[in-house]
Amino acid sequence: MASITLASVLCLSLAASPVAAQSLGQLASEEAARRKAIASPARVITGDDLGEALRAVSPPSDASQKLGAVEDTLAPRVAVSPAKLTGGPLPLIPVQAVSAGEVVLDVSVSREGRVTAVKPLRHTAPFTDAMVAAVRSWTFTPALDAPVPAAGAQPDPTEQRPMASTVLVLGVFRPPSLFPVTLGEPAKAVATPSGAAPALASALEMPAYPVNALSDGVVLLELDVAAHGGVEGIGVVRSSSPFDKAAIGAASALGFAPGKVHGRPAAARVYVVAAFRQPIT
Repeated sequence: MASITLASVLCLSLAASPVAAQSLGQLASEEAARRKAIASPARVITGDDLGEALRAVSPPSDASQKLGAVEDTLAPRVAVSPAKLTGGPLPLIPVQAVSAGEVVLDVSVSREGRVTAVKPLRHTAPFTDAMVAAVRSWTFTPALDAPVPAAGAQPDPTEQRPMASTVLVLGVFRPPSLFPVTLGEPAKAVATPSGAAPALASALEMPAYPVNALSDGVVLLELDVAAHGGVEGIGVVRSSSPFDKAAIGAASALGFAPGKVHGRPAAARVYVVAAFRQPIT
Protein backbone atom coordinates (compact mmCIF):
# COMPACT_ATOMS: atom_id res chain seq x y z
CA MET A 1 0.00 0.00 0.00
CA ALA A 2 2.93 2.24 0.80
CA SER A 3 4.59 1.59 -2.52
CA ILE A 4 1.42 2.45 -4.34
CA THR A 5 1.14 5.70 -2.51
CA LEU A 6 4.71 6.73 -3.25
CA ALA A 7 4.27 5.96 -6.90
CA SER A 8 1.17 8.03 -6.99
CA VAL A 9 2.97 11.00 -5.44
CA LEU A 10 5.81 10.74 -7.94
CA CYS A 11 3.39 10.71 -10.78
CA LEU A 12 1.62 13.76 -9.50
CA SER A 13 4.91 15.62 -9.07
CA LEU A 14 6.04 14.84 -12.57
CA ALA A 15 2.70 15.96 -13.87
CA ALA A 16 2.91 19.31 -12.04
CA SER A 17 6.45 20.18 -13.04
CA PRO A 18 5.70 21.24 -16.61
CA VAL A 19 2.95 23.47 -15.32
CA ALA A 20 5.27 25.28 -12.87
CA ALA A 21 7.99 25.66 -15.47
CA GLN A 22 5.53 27.01 -17.94
CA SER A 23 4.23 29.58 -15.40
CA LEU A 24 7.72 30.97 -14.56
CA GLY A 25 8.56 31.32 -18.23
CA GLN A 26 5.38 33.22 -18.86
CA LEU A 27 6.13 35.61 -15.95
CA ALA A 28 9.65 36.26 -17.25
CA SER A 29 8.27 37.11 -20.68
CA GLU A 30 5.71 39.49 -19.23
CA GLU A 31 8.36 41.29 -17.11
CA ALA A 32 10.61 41.74 -20.15
CA ALA A 33 7.70 43.16 -22.12
CA ARG A 34 6.83 45.56 -19.27
CA ARG A 35 10.36 46.93 -19.09
CA LYS A 36 10.48 47.51 -22.82
CA ALA A 37 7.20 49.46 -22.60
CA ILE A 38 8.73 52.10 -20.23
CA ALA A 39 9.65 55.14 -22.40
CA SER A 40 12.21 56.68 -20.02
CA PRO A 41 13.23 55.29 -16.64
CA ALA A 42 12.82 57.40 -13.50
CA ARG A 43 15.73 59.78 -12.74
CA VAL A 44 17.82 58.91 -9.71
CA ILE A 45 18.03 61.79 -7.14
CA THR A 46 21.59 62.47 -5.99
CA GLY A 47 23.13 64.51 -3.15
CA ASP A 48 23.93 67.35 -5.56
CA ASP A 49 20.23 67.71 -6.38
CA LEU A 50 19.35 67.99 -2.69
CA GLY A 51 22.05 70.61 -2.11
CA GLU A 52 20.72 72.81 -4.92
CA ALA A 53 17.18 72.56 -3.56
CA LEU A 54 18.25 73.57 -0.05
CA ARG A 55 20.23 76.55 -1.35
CA ALA A 56 17.22 77.79 -3.32
CA VAL A 57 14.89 77.58 -0.31
CA SER A 58 17.08 79.31 2.31
CA PRO A 59 19.81 81.67 1.02
CA PRO A 60 22.55 82.02 3.65
CA SER A 61 22.89 85.77 3.01
CA ASP A 62 19.26 86.51 3.93
CA ALA A 63 19.47 84.41 7.07
CA SER A 64 22.63 86.15 8.22
CA GLN A 65 21.11 89.58 7.59
CA LYS A 66 18.04 88.75 9.69
CA LEU A 67 20.20 87.36 12.49
CA GLY A 68 22.37 90.46 12.38
CA ALA A 69 19.30 92.71 12.66
CA VAL A 70 18.13 90.86 15.78
CA GLU A 71 21.58 91.02 17.37
CA ASP A 72 21.79 94.75 16.58
CA THR A 73 18.45 95.38 18.30
CA LEU A 74 19.55 93.55 21.43
CA ALA A 75 23.03 95.09 21.62
CA PRO A 76 23.37 97.70 24.43
CA ARG A 77 23.50 101.29 23.23
CA VAL A 78 24.31 104.66 24.75
CA ALA A 79 23.00 108.19 24.07
CA VAL A 80 25.34 110.32 21.95
CA SER A 81 23.48 113.61 21.45
CA PRO A 82 19.99 114.90 22.39
CA ALA A 83 17.35 116.19 19.99
CA LYS A 84 17.77 119.78 18.83
CA LEU A 85 15.00 122.16 17.76
CA THR A 86 15.19 123.20 14.10
CA GLY A 87 11.95 125.12 13.59
CA GLY A 88 8.36 125.81 14.53
CA PRO A 89 6.05 128.58 15.73
CA LEU A 90 6.04 130.32 19.10
CA PRO A 91 2.86 130.11 21.17
CA LEU A 92 0.42 132.98 20.92
CA ILE A 93 -0.05 134.96 24.12
CA PRO A 94 -3.69 134.57 25.23
CA VAL A 95 -4.85 138.17 25.38
CA GLN A 96 -7.80 137.27 27.61
CA ALA A 97 -5.52 136.05 30.41
CA VAL A 98 -4.99 138.46 33.32
CA SER A 99 -2.84 136.23 35.55
CA ALA A 100 0.52 134.49 35.32
CA GLY A 101 0.86 131.02 33.81
CA GLU A 102 3.21 128.03 34.07
CA VAL A 103 3.28 125.13 31.61
CA VAL A 104 5.51 122.03 31.63
CA LEU A 105 5.41 119.58 28.71
CA ASP A 106 6.97 116.20 27.92
CA VAL A 107 7.33 116.17 24.13
CA SER A 108 7.85 112.88 22.26
CA VAL A 109 10.09 113.24 19.20
CA SER A 110 10.41 110.48 16.60
CA ARG A 111 13.64 109.26 15.03
CA GLU A 112 12.66 111.38 12.02
CA GLY A 113 12.52 114.52 14.18
CA ARG A 114 8.74 114.94 14.22
CA VAL A 115 6.64 115.58 17.31
CA THR A 116 4.45 112.52 17.88
CA ALA A 117 2.90 113.38 21.26
CA VAL A 118 2.71 116.25 23.75
CA LYS A 119 2.03 115.39 27.40
CA PRO A 120 1.25 118.28 29.80
CA LEU A 121 2.87 117.80 33.21
CA ARG A 122 1.89 121.18 34.65
CA HIS A 123 -1.15 123.06 33.41
CA THR A 124 -2.46 126.61 33.56
CA ALA A 125 -5.50 127.61 31.52
CA PRO A 126 -5.54 129.05 28.90
CA PHE A 127 -1.74 128.92 28.40
CA THR A 128 -1.44 125.15 28.10
CA ASP A 129 -3.58 125.03 24.97
CA ALA A 130 -1.49 127.74 23.33
CA MET A 131 1.75 125.93 24.18
CA VAL A 132 0.55 122.52 22.97
CA ALA A 133 -0.77 123.96 19.68
CA ALA A 134 2.60 125.54 18.91
CA VAL A 135 4.83 122.67 20.04
CA ARG A 136 2.95 120.11 17.93
CA SER A 137 4.36 121.86 14.84
CA TRP A 138 7.98 121.92 16.03
CA THR A 139 10.65 119.95 14.17
CA PHE A 140 13.93 118.62 15.50
CA THR A 141 17.22 117.11 14.50
CA PRO A 142 16.65 113.71 16.11
CA ALA A 143 18.65 112.39 19.03
CA LEU A 144 21.47 109.94 18.28
CA ASP A 145 22.71 106.82 20.01
CA ALA A 146 25.47 104.27 19.35
CA PRO A 147 26.72 100.92 20.66
CA VAL A 148 28.27 101.12 24.13
CA PRO A 149 32.02 101.68 23.55
CA ALA A 150 34.86 99.95 25.34
CA ALA A 151 35.98 101.42 28.66
CA GLY A 152 37.76 104.73 28.10
CA ALA A 153 36.73 104.95 24.42
CA GLN A 154 34.27 107.26 22.68
CA PRO A 155 31.19 106.00 20.79
CA ASP A 156 32.00 105.10 17.20
CA PRO A 157 30.61 107.92 14.99
CA THR A 158 30.10 105.47 12.11
CA GLU A 159 27.72 103.42 14.28
CA GLN A 160 25.49 106.33 15.34
CA ARG A 161 21.83 106.27 14.38
CA PRO A 162 18.71 108.42 15.02
CA MET A 163 16.46 107.39 17.90
CA ALA A 164 13.15 108.46 19.38
CA SER A 165 13.47 110.72 22.43
CA THR A 166 11.59 112.94 24.88
CA VAL A 167 12.19 116.70 25.18
CA LEU A 168 11.22 118.87 28.15
CA VAL A 169 9.55 122.19 27.22
CA LEU A 170 8.74 124.88 29.80
CA GLY A 171 6.56 127.94 29.49
CA VAL A 172 6.33 130.96 31.77
CA PHE A 173 3.76 133.67 31.02
CA ARG A 174 3.85 137.04 32.74
CA PRO A 175 0.55 138.75 33.52
CA PRO A 176 -0.18 142.24 32.14
CA SER A 177 1.07 143.92 35.34
CA LEU A 178 4.38 144.85 36.94
CA PHE A 179 3.82 142.26 39.69
CA PRO A 180 2.40 138.72 39.37
CA VAL A 181 -1.24 138.54 40.43
CA THR A 182 -3.29 135.61 41.71
CA LEU A 183 -6.31 136.12 39.48
CA GLY A 184 -7.42 133.19 37.35
CA GLU A 185 -6.68 129.48 37.71
CA PRO A 186 -3.34 128.65 39.39
CA ALA A 187 -0.88 126.22 37.84
CA LYS A 188 -1.37 122.60 38.84
CA ALA A 189 0.44 119.31 38.26
CA VAL A 190 -1.55 116.99 35.99
CA ALA A 191 0.90 114.15 35.22
CA THR A 192 4.24 112.69 36.28
CA PRO A 193 7.40 112.97 34.17
CA SER A 194 8.31 110.04 31.94
CA GLY A 195 11.89 109.90 33.18
CA ALA A 196 13.24 109.95 29.62
CA ALA A 197 13.81 113.73 29.80
CA PRO A 198 15.11 115.94 32.61
CA ALA A 199 12.54 116.69 35.32
CA LEU A 200 12.12 120.16 36.74
CA ALA A 201 13.62 120.13 40.24
CA SER A 202 13.05 123.79 41.14
CA ALA A 203 10.34 126.41 41.00
CA LEU A 204 9.75 128.13 37.68
CA GLU A 205 11.16 131.64 38.00
CA MET A 206 8.88 134.38 36.64
CA PRO A 207 11.01 136.85 34.66
CA ALA A 208 10.75 140.55 35.47
CA TYR A 209 9.23 142.93 32.94
CA PRO A 210 12.05 145.19 31.63
CA VAL A 211 11.66 148.83 32.63
CA ASN A 212 12.46 149.99 29.09
CA ALA A 213 9.96 147.68 27.36
CA LEU A 214 6.80 149.06 25.78
CA SER A 215 5.15 145.99 24.23
CA ASP A 216 4.49 142.27 24.48
CA GLY A 217 7.26 139.81 23.68
CA VAL A 218 8.06 136.08 23.52
CA VAL A 219 11.56 134.64 23.91
CA LEU A 220 12.58 131.03 23.21
CA LEU A 221 15.65 129.70 25.02
CA GLU A 222 17.64 126.48 24.62
CA LEU A 223 19.26 125.10 27.79
CA ASP A 224 22.09 122.58 27.64
CA VAL A 225 21.53 120.27 30.60
CA ALA A 226 24.39 117.94 31.59
CA ALA A 227 24.00 114.28 32.51
CA HIS A 228 24.25 115.28 36.18
CA GLY A 229 21.32 117.73 35.79
CA GLY A 230 23.20 121.03 35.88
CA VAL A 231 22.65 123.77 33.29
CA GLU A 232 25.88 124.20 31.32
CA GLY A 233 24.73 126.76 28.77
CA ILE A 234 21.81 128.92 27.66
CA GLY A 235 21.24 130.08 24.11
CA VAL A 236 18.61 132.34 22.56
CA VAL A 237 16.72 130.53 19.80
CA ARG A 238 14.15 133.31 19.19
CA SER A 239 15.02 136.79 20.35
CA SER A 240 12.60 139.52 21.36
CA SER A 241 14.51 142.60 22.43
CA PRO A 242 14.53 143.91 25.16
CA PHE A 243 13.21 140.72 26.87
CA ASP A 244 16.14 138.35 26.23
CA LYS A 245 18.17 139.32 29.28
CA ALA A 246 15.21 138.96 31.67
CA ALA A 247 14.35 135.55 30.20
CA ILE A 248 17.94 134.31 30.52
CA GLY A 249 18.14 135.55 34.12
CA ALA A 250 15.04 133.59 35.10
CA ALA A 251 16.17 130.43 33.28
CA SER A 252 19.57 130.54 34.99
CA ALA A 253 17.90 129.75 38.30
CA LEU A 254 16.33 126.48 37.07
CA GLY A 255 17.45 123.10 38.41
CA PHE A 256 16.83 119.65 36.93
CA ALA A 257 16.96 115.98 37.78
CA PRO A 258 18.61 114.23 34.80
CA GLY A 259 16.62 112.00 32.52
CA LYS A 260 17.73 108.50 31.61
CA VAL A 261 18.32 107.11 28.11
CA HIS A 262 19.01 103.38 27.72
CA GLY A 263 19.04 103.20 31.50
CA ARG A 264 21.80 105.81 32.01
CA PRO A 265 21.66 109.53 32.94
CA ALA A 266 22.04 111.50 29.72
CA ALA A 267 22.65 115.07 28.60
CA ALA A 268 19.62 116.88 27.19
CA ARG A 269 18.33 120.09 25.68
CA VAL A 270 15.46 121.84 27.46
CA TYR A 271 13.44 124.60 25.82
CA VAL A 272 11.95 127.54 27.71
CA VAL A 273 9.27 129.87 26.35
CA ALA A 274 9.18 133.17 28.26
CA ALA A 275 6.20 135.36 27.36
CA PHE A 276 5.83 138.99 28.50
CA ARG A 277 2.65 141.07 28.56
CA GLN A 278 2.80 144.84 28.60
CA PRO A 279 1.49 146.03 31.98
CA ILE A 280 -1.90 147.65 31.97
CA THR A 281 -1.71 150.99 33.78
